[in-house]
This record gives sequence, structure tokens and C-alpha cells, in this order.
Amino acid sequence: MFITAIKTMRKMKEKGAIVTIPIKGLITSEESAFGFMSASTEVIRAIDEAEKKKKIKAVIFEINSTGGTPFASREIATRIENMDKPTVAWVREHAASGAYWVASACDEIVADELSTVGSIGVMSIRPDIGELMKKFGIDIETLKTGVYKGLGLPYEKPTEVERELMKKELAEIQDYFLNAVAKNRRLEDAKVQELATGKVYLGREAKQMGLVDHLGGKELAIRIAKERSGIKKEKIIDYGERKRKGFLRRVMEEMMR
Repeated sequence: MFITAIKTMRKMKEKGAIVTIPIKGLITSEESAFGFMSASTEVIRAIDEAEKKKKIKAVIFEINSTGGTPFASREIATRIENMDKPTVAWVREHAASGAYWVASACDEIVADELSTVGSIGVMSIRPDIGELMKKFGIDIETLKTGVYKGLGLPYEKPTEVERELMKKELAEIQDYFLNAVAKNRRLEDAKVQELATGKVYLGREAKQMGLVDHLGGKELAIRIAKERSGIKKEKIIDYGERKRKGFLRRVMEEMMR
């Protein structure tokens, strides 16, 4: 009976499911009815579900994103770092900026030779529509109680003090980003600083720079996930299919409203 039990456990170990969780488009903190983005709340919910199901032995994150907000990117990356099951990042076309932050949190990264990877850096965009509003005779008077309360308004140019404050905030986010990548990819500080130019690299160069582990596609990502989880026969569960169905349902709901 003891031998039979061992054989049964071995067979159970040989079989299992691998789930793919998509991270595509702009990475945000909240869901949108019209898609074309990945909300951290939605991705984390999918991760929690995959962690709870015993039949799921590994998770592949299908990444095709040029980044998103620092908060949402860090939120997903932190959740991946705390996962108990093996994780593989499968980069399709893009894993840049915040999306690379997410990819770096996985155990291994697979990218195509023509994928664009990296863009390690942060930026702030503030449209200046002040002159345009003046041309249309639009004048806005702003009353505020704090010296920095109107920071970032699109119709007021920032003062030098405000500009320095924004630069300081960007530098703090950059440090957080760099430290996370250095820790996740086990890179020396000098190497990370070399990569902190905001440049994107094609897959082959990204591998040489230590940003990715393997050049390949979905099949390779699945093979690595199987090896890390110790299973030989796998079932692939695509959470992206479920997300697409949910997206269509939300669109219909918006149209009905």
C-alpha cells in the first residue's frame, strides 16, 4: 500500500495545469469598461485565484505592454514576488518601463529576439494649454489654500520651485524602480545605473545585458514552467480568454446605459 501511495503521489505531481495571465496595454490601478489596459486589481485577483487552486502548478505572465503608472506596476510586481508557485514572464512585443518592472519580478523571463525590453526610467507629462486657452479668450482664475495645491495644472506654468519638486519626486520613483530591478535580476548597482537611461533593447541585446534569461516564445515559456513545477503533462489555462469575454460584457453594459 505504501508503494502504491508513492506511485499515486508521483502521478499527481506529473500532472498539473499552467495558467497564463495577460498583462497588456497600459498598466493602471483600476479597471476600465473599455479595456486596452491591465488593472493591477484585476491581475492580482487572477494571481490570488491561481495560488488557491492546487491543480495550477505554475503561472506564465503574457506581457505586451509599454508600461503604466508606478503604483500599479509596483503593486503587481510585489504580488508576483510573494508568490509560492513558479512564475515565468513571456514577453511578446513589449515589456518596457513599468511592464519590465513586472517582468523582472518573475523567476525567469522569456522574450522574442525582436521584443523591445527595458526603458528603465520614469517620466512625467504635463500638457501646457495656457496659450491655447488665451487664443480662445478663456481666462481661468484659480484660488488655492496651499502653495503647492495647483501643482500640475495644465494651464499654469510651474515655477522653478515646483519644477524642482516634481524632479525630486521622479528621482525617488526612479530609485525605487532601480532597486527593485537590481534585486529581482540580481544585478550590481553599476550595471543597473548603466541600464537606467530609459533606453529600450531588442531581445538579443536585452539578454546580453542581463535583462532577460531566454530568447523564445510561448512554447519555451511553457517548457520552463513545466521544469520549474516538476510536471510532465500539463493543461494550459488561458485567463486572457476569460478577460476578453468580460470585456465584451462590460462594453454591452456601457452601451445599455
